[in-house]
Amino acid sequence: MAGTEGTSLIVTFVNICILLLKIQSFFLSQLISRFLGIDITIKSSETNLKDRSHNQDILELVKSKGYIVREFVVTTKDGYLLVLHKIERPGRSQYLHNGKIAYFHHGLLTNSELFVLGTKKEKNLPFLLLDLDYEVWLGNNRGNKYSRKHLNLSVCDVKFWDFSLDEYAYYDIPDSLSFIRSFYRPEDKITYIGFSQGCSQLFASLSLKPEVNNYLNLFVGLSPALIPKDLNHPVFKIISNQAAKDNAFLYSLFGRRAIMPSVSFWFEVLGVDMYKKVVDKSLVYLFGWSGKNIDDEQKSLGYPHMFSNSSVKSITHWFQIISSKRFQMFDETGTLGLTRLSGVFDASKSKSHRVTPFPIAHHLNTRMLLFYGDQDILVSIDRAQQLILDHNEKMQNKLEVVLCKGYEHMDTLWGNNVYEDVFSKVVNRMESLHNKKVPFTDDLITPINGSLKKL
Repeated sequence: MAGTEGTSLIVTFVNICILLLKIQSFFLSQLISRFLGIDITIKSSETNLKDRSHNQDILELVKSKGYIVREFVVTTKDGYLLVLHKIERPGRSQYLHNGKIAYFHHGLLTNSELFVLGTKKEKNLPFLLLDLDYEVWLGNNRGNKYSRKHLNLSVCDVKFWDFSLDEYAYYDIPDSLSFIRSFYRPEDKITYIGFSQGCSQLFASLSLKPEVNNYLNLFVGLSPALIPKDLNHPVFKIISNQAAKDNAFLYSLFGRRAIMPSVSFWFEVLGVDMYKKVVDKSLVYLFGWSGKNIDDEQKSLGYPHMFSNSSVKSITHWFQIISSKRFQMFDETGTLGLTRLSGVFDASKSKSHRVTPFPIAHHLNTRMLLFYGDQDILVSIDRAQQLILDHNEKMQNKLEVVLCKGYEHMDTLWGNNVYEDVFSKVVNRMESLHNKKVPFTDDLITPINGSLKKL
């Protein structure tokens, strides 16, 4: 009890200090404004009108573009409460039974806001689809900004954060899609649009629960990460390899709960411009990305919303996939079950333990349209094609791949030419599904005897 009381006193002291700093800053700004004869408050409200978006949630972001958001809560079979966002045009019927349904799912360390952060309307695919009378839904993973609730577990409990790609695939995706389908006719299909890990999650879901194939008419993958290449910086490569070999490594650095919970704090401390520079530098060191295809205005709007909580275990899982070069489930064992001597060599472990795969081969059976950049080290399109097509005749004429030359990872969402290179093609393909006058195999890209022609 003494330790708990001591901690409470420290937290209280820190909160009082923060409050005093805010009060001091307020009076200092008033003093400067009087001395200079300038109304700083009014000036900042005019010049930083756009900056208010940094603290807006998805309801406010969407409202500023002239649309509205309805919130729904899905309870997964293992007790997590996930928030789904349905975007609508004001005054329109809440549900359109026209068979045009789109579901968006975000990537690692992000949330549903990711898809509505374009600086222009044509850089927001959900809004483009809304204007074409689609039902537009956006999902959220357990543990992120909008889904930090469980029926029995507290968010402070280590058990709450005991999840990775396995749970996203087995529960979050199929349970969210099943919930959405309950509002429509049995014959209506969903177009799934995923970004980065949002693609991985669906691939994994389709392999673990093949019946999910029947929910979909098309899977659109933006920068689909399945088996990423090694990280760019040698130091981060060492960290990645060590984390893959020893599950406890990242836990010793970040604990067993959420990773990077203080990002919002550092944004407030650094401010927009400095925070943007920090993110840019981090992306260079980690992935070698220049960010040249995304303008400063888009970075200023997007970067503050780009990071949302996930579990440390999720990061460890990706390091395992990168190290093994295999799309597999989380390796729970680490060095458990091995003697100290046998654990020295990787070969010793591999002979006694084979990590359970996400068995993509044979299970995929839905049309796919994948967009990737040739400057994106998180996407190995050759490995992805091999996983999808090998030993699976059903997919030979259902997979389409579009190469976006010069694109990096985030460019398929926010690139300067993303409408021309990506979104217009997505809309064209989706419309061809619902308009019998438009053939499905148009000029976008055509499978030829199982091989893929890239444009």
